Amino acid sequence: MPSTPDPRLNVLPSAPPAIPSLPVLLSPPEPTQSDTMHYASFPPLGSNVKVLMVWPSFPPSFWGFEGVLQMIPERAMTPPLGLITVAALCPATWEIRLIDHAFQELRDEDLKWADLVMVSAMHAQRADALDVLRRSRDLGRRTFVGGPWASTDPDAVLRVADHVMVGEAEEAFPGIAAALENGTAHALYRIVDKPDMTRSPVPRFDLLHRDKYTSMPIQFSRGCPFQCEFCDIITIYGRRPRAKTPTQVIRELDVLRRLGWRNEVFIVDDNFIGNHAQAFQLTRELIEWQKRHHQPFSFYTEASIDLASRTELLDAMVEANFMYVFIGIETPSSEALKESRKFQNLRKNNVEQVRIIQEKGLWVLAGFIVGFDSDDETIFARQLEFIELTAIPWAMAGILMAPPTTALFDRMKREGRLIEDSQSITQFGLPNFRTILPLPILLRGLCTLLDGLYQPDAFFERSYNSLKVWNPKPTQKPPNLGMAYNLRVLFSSIWCQGMRSSYRRSYWKFLFRMASSFWRSPAKLWLGFTMLLSAHHFVLYSKEVIDHLQAEAEAVEQNARRPVETTADEFDRVATA
Repeated sequence: MPSTPDPRLNVLPSAPPAIPSLPVLLSPPEPTQSDTMHYASFPPLGSNVKVLMVWPSFPPSFWGFEGVLQMIPERAMTPPLGLITVAALCPATWEIRLIDHAFQELRDEDLKWADLVMVSAMHAQRADALDVLRRSRDLGRRTFVGGPWASTDPDAVLRVADHVMVGEAEEAFPGIAAALENGTAHALYRIVDKPDMTRSPVPRFDLLHRDKYTSMPIQFSRGCPFQCEFCDIITIYGRRPRAKTPTQVIRELDVLRRLGWRNEVFIVDDNFIGNHAQAFQLTRELIEWQKRHHQPFSFYTEASIDLASRTELLDAMVEANFMYVFIGIETPSSEALKESRKFQNLRKNNVEQVRIIQEKGLWVLAGFIVGFDSDDETIFARQLEFIELTAIPWAMAGILMAPPTTALFDRMKREGRLIEDSQSITQFGLPNFRTILPLPILLRGLCTLLDGLYQPDAFFERSYNSLKVWNPKPTQKPPNLGMAYNLRVLFSSIWCQGMRSSYRRSYWKFLFRMASSFWRSPAKLWLGFTMLLSAHHFVLYSKEVIDHLQAEAEAVEQNARRPVETTADEFDRVATA
């Protein structure tokens, strides 16, 4: 340890009396000469800090619904919950503006206005985040970065940012804010303890252009009790779920209601039922709140497949007006589930589990993965068969990745299979480790799977079947956005899909079939029309992905056929041996 304090050390400064000190790890990266010069000192920002919060843009993705956004008034799916939560932790004297790069231009004038540019980013956003940080540095702005990307790869972020926070902000940020104000802030803050969620504030929903989003996020809990090898949720947020109180959640819903929000609410927990007793308590409170306020919101969330065994909780979620749920099913292969330690999916028949959830009243969407060590060439047909059998229209099927900090990442590194310089950011890119299944077979197999899932007739047939098996209750009500909104979207859909698209025959067939079969069920009509719109994303985006994967497979094969050029030094070395 150096004898004098190094401003790069991730030691939390003394916090105000109301904020407890937190233990931290002292393991900063070694600074380069340029880093040392840049981080030599951080002048105080004073108490009236102008903060520009920036949410970087995502590249096109499976869950981006870019095709749908072409036909509706909104410009993005959900806003940055992490940033507006940190905004609520900032001192009252700070002036805060927020830019969502999904639909807002980031001008030099915006950056010059700010004393501090704060960025939160996921791995998929890192290209745009790097651009924002470089622009900020060129204009002499101080930068502060947090979020999943910073928490799992802080060394990379430190090269382009002044301050980096690893971990969760609730209990630490007030002390960090004081250090920024008085000039004692460090470059790296590594928060070890997991904060008490009951201290989390109401996010600053007022900072958002709320009319630009299709759903509004709230968070009930963090962490998941399971041990899936490929999951970084358990390494970032821990395996002991931590939750807000029902009173906190309802306070956030009251704020949204007063602000005039009427569309869907996304409870963003990675596993809403991680602590099923707490989730049940919340849903009971939500039922009463919905009754008091004439059911202003519908909800959706993510949960593990053992929700099917929690019938009391499942019934309560339906009564509280949850409409659908995302489940990480991953694979029908029991060998792959064992290999990845996803034991919760091995306890019962997954087809039956999905059907229970659907028939109880929650529509199901799901994630699927190929590329496990135990996968062979039959996995793609098996995945397609499972998805068709369970009638899951929105099935996100991608290649297994090994995110930093995960057990899979560590295993691939131990086995010498990790591709250290991989730049893959989506499950449709090349895997960041050497797979057992030959890469061209894996890539082309995924092409076959995606083509089978998202050919228009196949997608619409699965969508119709999902409505047949889904059993919404009379109390479940979709968002009421008004006749003018609905007509606008309908006419836009007819123009883009029913008249101009390559799949217009399939479009009209599904529309008439769905409307004639389910006209008595507002919930099924709403969700059926949502699936109709979503075809403009999934059908078109899957074709782009397939073309990309085919090109990647051809490039891999060409590289494999290319003769190895032996240099003179290598020839001498081989000859000597």
